[in-house]
Amino acid sequence: MARDEGPLLNRLLNSTSVSEQTAALRALKHEIIGHDQRKERWVSSGIVPILSRILECLSREEYDASKEVMSDGQRGGDYTSRASMTEDQELCLQAVIITGSLAQGGPAFISPIMASEAIPSMLAIISSPDCPQSLTVAILKTLSNIADRYPLQNINWPQDNRLAEILFAPDSIGCFARIIAQCSSSTTTQTCATLAANIITRLCTEETHKAALAEYGVLDALALKIASFVVAQGFVLPGAENHLGEDGSLPTLPQPIPPAAKLGPILRATSIIVENSKWRAEHFLSSPGIVTVFPGRLPEFSPTDIKKNPWGMPYLSGSAVPLQNHTNPMDALLPVVPLAQNNASTNFPPLVPIGSFHKRSLSFLEAPPYEEDESALVPWLFHMVRTENGMSRVMAARLVTDLFRLGLARKHRIPMFNYLVTPLLLRMLDKDYDFRDESDPDFDGMIPTALSLKEEVPSIIAALVMDTQELQKHAVEATAIKILSQLLKETYNPRSENGKPMWYAESKDKDMLSAVPAALQLGPVGYSPMTCHIMRFREGILRALAALAPFRDEYRKAICENGVVPYIIDSLKPRPPLETQETTGTKNTAADGNSIPTLLAACGAARALTRSVSVLRTSLIDAGVATPLFELIKHRDIEVQIAATSVICNIALDFSPMKEAIISAGILPILCDHAHSNNTKLRLESLWALKHIAYNSTNDIKNKIVTGLGAPWLAEIMSMDPTSKRSLAADFKMGMGTSNSAGEKVDLLNPMEDASRAEESRDNALAGDNGFDALLADPTRRKKLAMSGEIDQSRQARQDDIAVQEQALDLVRNIMCGNGAAEIVDFFLAEIGHLEFLNILAEKMRPRPNPTRRDTAANPPPPPIPAEILVAVTYVLVNLAAGPPKQRDLLFTHRELLKNLMWLFEHPNRVVRVNCVWVVINLTYEDDQSDRQASYERAVKLKSLGVIDRLRSVEEDSDLDVRERTKTALHQIRKYMNV
Repeated sequence: MARDEGPLLNRLLNSTSVSEQTAALRALKHEIIGHDQRKERWVSSGIVPILSRILECLSREEYDASKEVMSDGQRGGDYTSRASMTEDQELCLQAVIITGSLAQGGPAFISPIMASEAIPSMLAIISSPDCPQSLTVAILKTLSNIADRYPLQNINWPQDNRLAEILFAPDSIGCFARIIAQCSSSTTTQTCATLAANIITRLCTEETHKAALAEYGVLDALALKIASFVVAQGFVLPGAENHLGEDGSLPTLPQPIPPAAKLGPILRATSIIVENSKWRAEHFLSSPGIVTVFPGRLPEFSPTDIKKNPWGMPYLSGSAVPLQNHTNPMDALLPVVPLAQNNASTNFPPLVPIGSFHKRSLSFLEAPPYEEDESALVPWLFHMVRTENGMSRVMAARLVTDLFRLGLARKHRIPMFNYLVTPLLLRMLDKDYDFRDESDPDFDGMIPTALSLKEEVPSIIAALVMDTQELQKHAVEATAIKILSQLLKETYNPRSENGKPMWYAESKDKDMLSAVPAALQLGPVGYSPMTCHIMRFREGILRALAALAPFRDEYRKAICENGVVPYIIDSLKPRPPLETQETTGTKNTAADGNSIPTLLAACGAARALTRSVSVLRTSLIDAGVATPLFELIKHRDIEVQIAATSVICNIALDFSPMKEAIISAGILPILCDHAHSNNTKLRLESLWALKHIAYNSTNDIKNKIVTGLGAPWLAEIMSMDPTSKRSLAADFKMGMGTSNSAGEKVDLLNPMEDASRAEESRDNALAGDNGFDALLADPTRRKKLAMSGEIDQSRQARQDDIAVQEQALDLVRNIMCGNGAAEIVDFFLAEIGHLEFLNILAEKMRPRPNPTRRDTAANPPPPPIPAEILVAVTYVLVNLAAGPPKQRDLLFTHRELLKNLMWLFEHPNRVVRVNCVWVVINLTYEDDQSDRQASYERAVKLKSLGVIDRLRSVEEDSDLDVRERTKTALHQIRKYMNV
């Protein structure tokens, strides 16, 4: 029987005191807990705005109190200082608990909460220095419940990041750092830290949010927490106490963590923040907490090198050399593993190539190739992988994999990954593997911890073996392909989903709902946690299979032999809109489709398989890979378009039987349209695909490509200077004095002035107790991190612009070769204008002056043209020079074109040098007797440009191809004149 909310609602609205309101909220709490239909009726009655107002009033009071505290010169933030609560805080506690209970009703209840000011108000409350710990725990639990269910609203999450934008805003992000950094031994304090780490884990997906968490001290707080675990375990490096307060370390060792603390969530949040960013990973490793327990290796000297002067002070002798020590005490905890063996090695060293003797150093003291010092955190993480269980073990493997991928673990660790990490990760995928984690309702989320951990394992394997053939080899030998293939098939096992009936807004008249405020109606019913888990698990498996297959054809064939190609093709099918899906019935079939992240992973797996000619011509074409790709290239999501286009790049190759299908399916106009996209990645992949299609195609196809792209647009792309403006300015902001770990120029003594203006807002956001302020005492670290994001983006933008221009030039190169090339070249030059086209090529080859001392950030030197662009330009010249006589003569009509080519004979890139020689060969080649006089005249013109001296300069080139082509060029010229 339906209950009437009226009396209780009236009590709540007409309360004359805080205690009456609190009593009404307690009654409401007991009324709705465990009853979703009652929750729905209360939402319709307007309970969410009421709760929001209660929270908002307290948040304003806390904010005013915080300002008074800070104006007295005291910075609060001690979450353990107050055990009792005021009446207002008790009222707020009940409102928070009810909000959390509503969120537990499912994704549909998240929408009205998001439409109110409840979440910003809760963040403001826990940011206050006077927030009691019991209220902090309740708010974090509520935020955790919301964070668990928010992604279930949209299976294509993380497309919608509104919640993350609120939580990780500058005004509120500092509270996470202070909560995590709390060092109290109380269980409640550790619960708060774990909940805060879990919220970060579930919502932090964007690079901007990861950068903000690092910049505002959250990463340093996580590092301090990890250091506390190291202290509690007794793994502080010997002698670390002698260097406290030095080189960025803390003045004292961190307090040991209490036994109730959980390491796994802290490692997980750390891994999420540092992944894919060497800057953030270095910031983490240089954090005061980590440096205190794992100080960098100090130089050691032999006792015979240490002398004493007459008054007894020690000094180093002039011949003192630091002892080489590549291990640290943590390595003693790890087992000895076999060293990497190279099957191709022999008992005899290879012969040194001709011309390389002058490049060898004559010094017997030559050091081995430089490798950065490795933090002792790396072997500690290996030890955690071996000794811990459950989440701590999985997350230790994830974090050490991230550090290895970023070049912060030494290469000699590869055998340790092979024998310690990879087999363990694969064993975790067994059905009977015991993660040994006790189930904890506060931290489990929407699915059991064991399933959540198993879901992450394939993604860790993918990150580990990516781009490292030795790791791929050991993973395959450990039957990784067989295990992953079976798991991919199992993700398509039909599953009966008995969803409970729920009243939600979409079941009502939409015209009526449009007039109802969003805070008074439920949102979409969303997806079940298990459906989202399976999507994420499938995504990780596909990524792992793709990471195993990029280099070795036998691995690609093994994937096909395990029968997963049809499942990969099924994974290329998108999920239908939410409105067309039922909440009950059989789920998880191919017809149900896949989320956007899974589509991206499936495209990656398909792309890896298309690198094999045999697989492309058999398994993939039989499974019909082209059909879903032709649909995905028109998908509404631009990332899916990019991923689908990257696969089409491979199936458009000349040997592919699907090249004709691409043309007949009408994909050319789509690719031409995407090439004009503002998204650089989509533009790049589209041009790449068009380049492959143009190769050896008929002139009518090439004509369609040129017409579809537009000659003026092609000219604009080819003529832009990718080395100017944003990239050059960013490089100069970094200065010219020192280098960072990547060998890039850095100037940290003269940081950007803009960083100082942002400093004040960060200081306010990070205001806390003195212990936490000690973490942030070095402004240089923070400024370096703040600058790194902008510099990385500028550098990436520059690389993208270079790649786009390279593909455009390569497209023109492929258009200008093949049967009937003369006709299509005439058409192309008529469309673009032959003089403008030659001007573009000449400008690309124009020599740039070398940097001088007078160059400054305000007046930087012109940067050199990238080698990739010069290779593409010289290939175009080679094709033009191979055309009929009138096209060859056209090259001499430009005053600077061939003159600019001459300096490229000495270019460091061997392809540029050999292309220069090929241009001479093609221009002096005699087609027939009628072309003899014209060839002679071209040879004379080349000689006047100094080509003879240029050819002689590369007669003894280190590259065999250059030397052989030079012989041919000189032989042809000698036919016409005595040289």
